[in-house]
Amino acid sequence: MEDVVLHYQPGSADELGSLLETTQKLLEPFPLRAPPAFTPWFPTLTGDRPLPIRPATPAPVVTCLDDSPAAEVRRSRWSVFTQRGVLQQSSQSLSKQFHHAVSVHGLHLRQRAKWVIGELNCGAARDIEEVGGIRSARTSCLPSCNANIQRERGEIWVFCDVLHSEQVGCFLKEELRLSGRIGLSVRRLGNVFSM
Repeated sequence: MEDVVLHYQPGSADELGSLLETTQKLLEPFPLRAPPAFTPWFPTLTGDRPLPIRPATPAPVVTCLDDSPAAEVRRSRWSVFTQRGVLQQSSQSLSKQFHHAVSVHGLHLRQRAKWVIGELNCGAARDIEEVGGIRSARTSCLPSCNANIQRERGEIWVFCDVLHSEQVGCFLKEELRLSGRIGLSVRRLGNVFSM
């Protein structure tokens, strides 16, 4: 039987005894059930046949639905990893505005965030391909960043930790000579900071 909790008002010991007897009599008609035996949903190894190594059905075939000739899809990605323990800027030097944004949104400092650089930030003389291909951004000492060009959106996404995102944003603005404001976006929250 499961534990039964009985709430009562304190009084004499005789009342408590009679209350316990009454409770036991009330609980007697309820049947005691044993839990059902566990039966696994997967096949057991006690059978004569071993488990199959290959699935019974072949993998689905994915075909191209449109009849137009497939354009060459180019992906531009780059990653930068610092040497162990080398940081250009300490985490203590966050600006007041950025520290406020981090605390308001409850962000973890090791959470990943992305800077979104749009075509408008590149200026009239340059396009996204030129900005994404700048060698100094790829070989810099930015802490554990990776980026890719979203051609269909006309954006460059630069991913980094929240801890280093202000430093990365300043570097991107200065080194790539970006105009306008770039936005820092976090998953499920959207744009949380801009500079």
